[in-house]
Amino acid sequence: METARLEALGLQVREDAAGTEAVLDLESSPLVNPVTRAFIPEVTFQVMGDRLIPIAPAAVVGLAPILVGALSDVSDIEALLSDAFNEHIFHVQRRSAELQVLGLVPRVDPETLELATEVADGELTVMLVADRLGNFRVARVVRGGEEARGASGHTLELSEFRERAALTGYLSALFGEPAARPQPVPVGAGLVRFADIVEKFGVEALVPPRSSLELLAQLQVEGRPYRFAAARVAGRTFRGLLAGAQGKVWAGRFELDEFPGIVRMVADLLKVPPEAVRLVGPDAPQE
Repeated sequence: METARLEALGLQVREDAAGTEAVLDLESSPLVNPVTRAFIPEVTFQVMGDRLIPIAPAAVVGLAPILVGALSDVSDIEALLSDAFNEHIFHVQRRSAELQVLGLVPRVDPETLELATEVADGELTVMLVADRLGNFRVARVVRGGEEARGASGHTLELSEFRERAALTGYLSALFGEPAARPQPVPVGAGLVRFADIVEKFGVEALVPPRSSLELLAQLQVEGRPYRFAAARVAGRTFRGLLAGAQGKVWAGRFELDEFPGIVRMVADLLKVPPEAVRLVGPDAPQE
């Protein structure tokens, strides 16, 4: 992008070792940090081809790039920047409300305006961070007091989890202790099998349309341990997860009426015959 073109748009242009930067003066219509209430008087962009990428201050880093081609003057840049900034604030407010409904504490960094929260389940703690569009990703996983390497980067849609238990169950299945041969479960440990439910309540008992429902199954496939977890999204729609010793193998939605069963689904996902997949109970004896 030619310097003259950027200057004609009302930007201050400077060159350094990192390339071309353009500074937008916002003194007449500054952005306002909603946490600190401080004004943002200017924004610095990195010039990449015909795009202006916000790089300073921290509160605007990550906002959508601005395409220079269709701009006529500095007011166009101000309008686009303001729209992107306000959209981010909207997503922070929206996602913060969703976190509170789940019983989680939203934390907004006063400098970066980054929204984050921690989900704890026993010895597992997962830090979730939202991008500028409100999409959450896993930023950090601590398991048993130690950070789990290679666990960050996984994305999830928060709105699919209507209760905290569904979210913690999903994350525990994904990032809990590496799948291993199940250990015997002491009597009275709270374990409930679906066979117990059917036996006690009968096959005609119903699960109300809006209630939560979670399932966890442990499997061995050709001697390797896996976990399969499923949580009800709504009605007969579920979100499933298959995880092995190295982490997630598959995650996605499925309709109950189309679900072929755990063994068949796992066999299809791992490209093995169904007879190679074996469901194992938590009280199964050691081999």
